[in-house]
Amino acid sequence: MLVAPIPVNETKRLESLYQYNLLDTAPEIEYDRVSHIASQLCQTPIAMVSFIDRERQWVKSFHGLGVENIPREISLCAHTITNVHPLVVEDTTKDNRFFDNPAVIGQPNIIFYVGIPLLSAEGMAIGSICVIDHQPRKLSPSQQMAMLALADQVMLLMELRRTNNQLSRARAEAEELARQKAHLLATLSHEIRTPLHALEGHTQILLDQQPRTDQQGGLQRLQMTGRTLVRLVNNILDYSKLQAGKLALEKMPFSLQELIQQAVEMQSWQAQQKNLQLVTQIDPKLPNRLEGDATRLLQVLLNLVNNALKFTKVGEVRIAVQVESISSSEVSLRLEVTDTGIGIPEASLSMLFNEYTQVSAETTRLYGGTGLGLAITRQLLEMMGSKLEVRSQEGKGSTFGFSLVLPIAEAVAIKPNGALLSAEDLFLAVDDNPLNTKVLSHFIGKNGGRVDTFNSPLDALEAAKTTSYRAMLLDLYMPELDGYELAQRLQTVQPGIPIIALSADDSVETMERVKASGFHSFLRKPFLPHELMHTLTELA
Repeated sequence: MLVAPIPVNETKRLESLYQYNLLDTAPEIEYDRVSHIASQLCQTPIAMVSFIDRERQWVKSFHGLGVENIPREISLCAHTITNVHPLVVEDTTKDNRFFDNPAVIGQPNIIFYVGIPLLSAEGMAIGSICVIDHQPRKLSPSQQMAMLALADQVMLLMELRRTNNQLSRARAEAEELARQKAHLLATLSHEIRTPLHALEGHTQILLDQQPRTDQQGGLQRLQMTGRTLVRLVNNILDYSKLQAGKLALEKMPFSLQELIQQAVEMQSWQAQQKNLQLVTQIDPKLPNRLEGDATRLLQVLLNLVNNALKFTKVGEVRIAVQVESISSSEVSLRLEVTDTGIGIPEASLSMLFNEYTQVSAETTRLYGGTGLGLAITRQLLEMMGSKLEVRSQEGKGSTFGFSLVLPIAEAVAIKPNGALLSAEDLFLAVDDNPLNTKVLSHFIGKNGGRVDTFNSPLDALEAAKTTSYRAMLLDLYMPELDGYELAQRLQTVQPGIPIIALSADDSVETMERVKASGFHSFLRKPFLPHELMHTLTELA
């Protein structure tokens, strides 16, 4: 008996075989059918599809012979893979290579053998499809052609399997990359926005304390710089989330009038420095309360107003809201931001909403900017079911506008003294950072409410056992006890109590966990006094 020689390309051949991840897999009907068809076509009692591993012939499918592993040294298939052409042995008893082979002189008594090499995409012979009989015989030309076609069919099945395996691996790698990216975005959101929250909050506290006239300008510049940085950070982080499909819109009641006023207040210092008028024109038919994502809509407004102020030297920037139609449940409105600035050349309008792109290199040099603001604004509006449109005349100004259809929400009752909160409104606020609890205490107290602040979640939990609260505000990331677990414990102490999550991380994963943990609402840091009051007054 002659043992089949090891192919000179054995290492590469095995690498090619292993790429299919087929060895030692369960039976599959597609391969079983191929063996059955081969047996029927050639009128032989046995047919197999098998592969040559390092030391064995492994049988993927068979007809007429129940075997899984055959030692390579006695394998006829091992001889088949030494050539790219079919191996035809009409009578093994008369062939010097096989006449004394244990599989010839004993079971399964192989006398007639035809093996067709299975060639991988790299051209490597990795296995065979074979037919076996117990007596000498020949195959007709048509039968040989059919066997070659079946070999091609087997390789098509294997290539499909390899492609699916590659896609599965690619998908797993992409999911892992997306998970790492989401984790990075969450970390960046928390690590960057948290100090910005302290900066914004304490700047506002200083301004509320009626500083000297000579101090007001510096504090306002500090506040404007901080808010500019917040806007840039939000744009960058939100752009990454949009690209990863990880940004979700909220649906909460808000006042568009207040939102516009908020945007004006945030941009007023920049307008004053350039002696520009910042004008609002709001349709009196606009309902007081609407439903939507106020945070993202404010971001859109700030991007458009900031853009208008940046490119305007003389004149005004106007924010106009026009009600297009209204019913008992929803309103269709048109919001436009118009400036008297430098305008945009018609040839440049097509690239206006491209990421990291500005109208010209000179524009970047003179006015600065990342080129992300309008691109993000466009994508956010598309998520809201709208479209950002622009009209412009070079040298005269531009108008950016969009239409929205928003549900109408119920109005919020104002306290008799005009305050949003009352002295009976006692809140619990928990944040491990004393600067943050000081900000919460100031904002709530300024609007007529009271608040018990805690930097220790465990102390807050003890206090909740003896004191009833109107609502609770919890930071999500605290060392002793995170906000999620604290919320669950507080719900057992005061069932039904509204609990508000506070965090700089507003990723989809965080929002889903917030919802699953039973929080009433979510407030993203850094938040402004208006945003905090909106959230608290919704509890009324």
